[in-house]
Amino acid sequence: MENCLIKSCVELTDEQEPILASAIHAGHWMPSVLLSSCGISEADRLREEDPFTENFAAPYANQLLVQTSRFAVDLNRKRQDAVYQKPEDCWGLPVRKKPLSEDLLRQLYEAYDGWYGLAEYTVRRLLLHHPLLLVLDLHSYNHRRNGANAAPAPQKNNPDIIIGRSNLPQKYYPWVEALRKKIDGKQIRERVIDCRCDVKFPGGNFVRHLHNTFPDRVIALAIEFKKIFMDEWTGELDASYQTALADLLAEAVRYCLPLLSKF
Repeated sequence: MENCLIKSCVELTDEQEPILASAIHAGHWMPSVLLSSCGISEADRLREEDPFTENFAAPYANQLLVQTSRFAVDLNRKRQDAVYQKPEDCWGLPVRKKPLSEDLLRQLYEAYDGWYGLAEYTVRRLLLHHPLLLVLDLHSYNHRRNGANAAPAPQKNNPDIIIGRSNLPQKYYPWVEALRKKIDGKQIRERVIDCRCDVKFPGGNFVRHLHNTFPDRVIALAIEFKKIFMDEWTGELDASYQTALADLLAEAVRYCLPLLSKF
């Protein structure tokens, strides 16, 4: 068994910046001890992961990135739901060829606890310098589930960028709305970006955990990018398009950041 079931990287290159960017579903690495029990192909895993989302963290000095696949441990779910064991745990996919042993489950849950300890330590370290810390929980989502050649899901319920405010105190909602407006309506190539709050994805366990653990010290937003920056079936990346999306978010964040002093 690997000494580390969850591979992650913390980079704090400027602790005076009150922003932490995380990409907890970016990883594709699977511990070898889990490969024999994995019931889905590598391509199917990649399609349900959030590949390249670590690139959305690139504009920020402080980053928390995860290399392990969510199909090993899903860090955006509650502890008891963090290890997929049956199809209903993960979109009907046959996730396991055989059940995991109790010993392996215990070690996976311990790895989950250890990672959350690392995340809390990282936040506490940055809070030594700031009264309030902004955490960007960066994700992506599929919108072509009917097949590579089928029409994409309707725009009505599938914005290009979703800002999730799960468990965020409502006093910060006006600030989030200011951030949304700085993004919404901007044009990248031929596309006018549609940015909305809490559509489909209000935010998972990670942002809720941060709000509960650091009340009034952390604003944690789950940012979901629709996979318009890549082909979700082949995995091919349009790097320049992703960079434009990342820059759009970063410019809006840096413009709105001074407004937080009002809260």
